[in-house]
Amino acid sequence: MDSCRQTFGSNKYDLNRLNSFTLFASDDQYDYSINPCAIVPPDTCHTHTVPNEMSCQYQRAFHQWSTMSFLNGQSPWPPNANATFTENPDGPGTGIFMTTSNGDPCFGTTRYMRMKFICDKTIEQPSNISIVEWLKCDFHVEIRAAQACTIE
Repeated sequence: MDSCRQTFGSNKYDLNRLNSFTLFASDDQYDYSINPCAIVPPDTCHTHTVPNEMSCQYQRAFHQWSTMSFLNGQSPWPPNANATFTENPDGPGTGIFMTTSNGDPCFGTTRYMRMKFICDKTIEQPSNISIVEWLKCDFHVEIRAAQACTIE
């Protein structure tokens, strides 16, 4: 996804470097799969397949899934908004925020997801993330990875 390449001042980021990783999280009710800037492989979302799905949520008790975000311009739901990006407010070069609001309908709105990519050079093979639903349909994700660091 071209928008996953961002520049803030002299800091350049390319989250496409995470495309080969599917990131996972679970809580007491749900399983989550995220493939930043790329399509989630179908086997990671309990075998369901949705075109252009970038992240999914699976409710184990009812065996139901929802798409949390789609690739830019690919959501079937209005307003089909593109992801927005800002640099991590913890300081230049520390990472990037990616915000999406183009997931499946959720109690009268679309799912909102704010992903905080934190530069951590010790994690070269990321697989786990932390995720919290702060408000209904409002998810905050933290991803630590070397790929969230600036590029030359």
